[in-house]
Amino acid sequence: MTQTVRDASDASGLVSEMRQMVQAGQPAPVVDDPEQLERTVSAKVATLLMVMLVAIIFATSAVPDVGPSLAKVIQAHL
Repeated sequence: MTQTVRDASDASGLVSEMRQMVQAGQPAPVVDDPEQLERTVSAKVATLLMVMLVAIIFATSAVPDVGPSLAKVIQAHL
């Protein structure tokens, strides 16, 4: 796989191109409906809580498997 390194002129061109893309971007829409805003915030909070719950479930289900095997490895090296 060949990988090239950009020279300074290419890098400055890339930076200016990215700057133009950012400046041409559209601003985020303003939500005027308070009910829509409440639903959006509630959905994001619920999603965050579900992700945290799944992470906790996976972490706690992995602990019984890791504990005994880790103890055997430590004991074998002592």
